Amino acid sequence: MPSPPPHRTSPERMRRGDSGSGSALNRVPEDEELVSENVDWELEEELLLEEQGFYIGSYKRLVALYTLAPLTALAAFALLAILPYVAYRRQKPHPPTYPYPPILPFPLPEILASVALYSLTHLLRSPIYALSAVLVPFPLPATLLSTTLYTLLSTFARLFTLALLLVQKHAVYANPTWQDSAFRRVWWAALGWAAAETVVSVHQGYAGLALYREVLVHPFTPQAPTDLERTPLLPPRPAAPDPDSELDQDLDQLVALKAREELEDIFGLPLIRIPAFIPCLQRVNSLLLSIGLFLLLGASQYGPGMHWGLLVLAAVTHLLLAVLHAPIVLPRLGVQGAAYVGAVVSLGAFFTGLGVWDGVS
Repeated sequence: MPSPPPHRTSPERMRRGDSGSGSALNRVPEDEELVSENVDWELEEELLLEEQGFYIGSYKRLVALYTLAPLTALAAFALLAILPYVAYRRQKPHPPTYPYPPILPFPLPEILASVALYSLTHLLRSPIYALSAVLVPFPLPATLLSTTLYTLLSTFARLFTLALLLVQKHAVYANPTWQDSAFRRVWWAALGWAAAETVVSVHQGYAGLALYREVLVHPFTPQAPTDLERTPLLPPRPAAPDPDSELDQDLDQLVALKAREELEDIFGLPLIRIPAFIPCLQRVNSLLLSIGLFLLLGASQYGPGMHWGLLVLAAVTHLLLAVLHAPIVLPRLGVQGAAYVGAVVSLGAFFTGLGVWDGVS
């Protein structure tokens, strides 16, 4: 029996048939040229806007995306807060030997002490930088000096927090172990420090975004995309009721412009160009690093054999990350690169601190 003749398809059927609307035959060269011209016009419009100090985007959308950072920090804080009670559940819990007052039960003293000491070190950041700039007139050495001094101050403040709480004095065991009540006290002191740091960082992030509120514009879609000589539409400036108000508006714009330039010098790019997941990663890094450093410093108080080694390890780890985020180093490394390196170092510090307290065996 002869085989059936092969199925033949006409060009018209190919145009209408299986390939659908995405077929190459359906593409009109004029449409591709129109799309290409639209893209070119949008790119040129964005470049023209940035030359004039404006950016395409929505302020509400940027704020909504940045809100992921505090939400991520809150979720990570909650998970880390319950971790000692889930992963390090003691079979025979010892009653706390620290004399907690009735109005300040555990862990309020640990949280309040660490928040207070962090607030003090944060207030001293600007004077330390000003002092370093006076002592060293060159930008790079002055930045490195201020970063080193602030790191040493922060390490000392963490040690003073643990000494103020009498962690080692009221420890049950002679060596650091997660079965000791001191482990949870150090853990909560670290969470308090990280919580204060998160609040400050999130506030600074929102304040930085607010500097771009007046320079964010919506893209203008032209009816004739081939007209590339068109000047992008800028937001109209509200008329001032009197010359003094107009002068105040000019001064406010100059102050905001100066602040934006300073931020861009620190990060190496506009703040609104930083991907949304980077602040989220930074907040998680901050929590892990704080716990790791506090565990190392808490274990260093148990005996002279491990005192200086753990103290130096904590200080060097913190100094490494501080230098990576210094205003002169960060633009060269990149915000994303610094965040990734910070994630690796923070995880290392976290598990090293747990290992010192026999938490990873």
